[in-house]
Amino acid sequence: MQHFTLKQLKYFVAVVESESIAEASRQLHIAQPSISVAVKSLEDMFEQQFFIRHHAQGVSMTPGGQRFYEKAKELLRMVYQFEQNSKADNDLVSGIISVGCFETIAPLYMPRLISGFKKIYPDITIKIYDGEQHEIAHGLHRGTFDLAFLYNLELDGSIHTECLDAPQKPYALLPAEHPLAKRNSVKLSELSGLPMVLLDVVPSRNYFINIFKEKGYHPRVAYSSPSIEMVRCMVGQGLGFSVLVTKPVADVTYDGQHVRCIAIQDEMADSTLVMAHLRNNEPTRPTKLFMEYCRCAELNPEKFALAG
Repeated sequence: MQHFTLKQLKYFVAVVESESIAEASRQLHIAQPSISVAVKSLEDMFEQQFFIRHHAQGVSMTPGGQRFYEKAKELLRMVYQFEQNSKADNDLVSGIISVGCFETIAPLYMPRLISGFKKIYPDITIKIYDGEQHEIAHGLHRGTFDLAFLYNLELDGSIHTECLDAPQKPYALLPAEHPLAKRNSVKLSELSGLPMVLLDVVPSRNYFINIFKEKGYHPRVAYSSPSIEMVRCMVGQGLGFSVLVTKPVADVTYDGQHVRCIAIQDEMADSTLVMAHLRNNEPTRPTKLFMEYCRCAELNPEKFALAG
């Protein structure tokens, strides 16, 4: 009786998720013929065709391939959990945690969390990835990440979330010399007539625009950028205002300009930083240890500055 290997399953899953043997080869740093042979061996072993090959256009899955993919992915997930939990059963805890984080909050929180955790568990390796929220959520579903740090916006019911901080209300960011920056708070009606510099990442983009639309205002988006520091720099140069949730400790931009964070008087939906994992995936022991550390860590950036 023939037996399949975990390596074959890993190659198969990589082909499915990259939709190309060539791309899977690039990602895994494995020669294309080795991946092709592994996939063909699985098809022969299980007497099914898993892929339809398209000349120079990658592959697409058959219905049987889709079912096999779900089972293979679950088996590889269980093997990964077994490996990580077995390593963590030693007195000297070790293992690997893959963490995804929404890109605007990653620089503010993750370096400090990882640094503090590594002082307690130096033999646990944390691999950190930052990107847009939908990319991180997609990574959770595909098993790329053990854990994710996101805002509680547009997440589906398959993702278990745990609040890490109090709900945050959006604030207005203005150049330090702007007349409205001299005040303690502003109204959306006062901002809506000014040029806006929009943080153009999902779900932030819709969230910030809807804050105005729900009150009947239509902000004038003059500039947009997926980079929160680019947004801050453009505001610092007097090109408009912005509305943000993530609040860096310093009021100086990357290019040395001063900005001010001003409270917004209007009632609006809060957003909350959450720690997330798939509901049907039991976190590994190293992941649980990191989650426990994050629950106990001080996440208030202003207190970060005092502590630093």
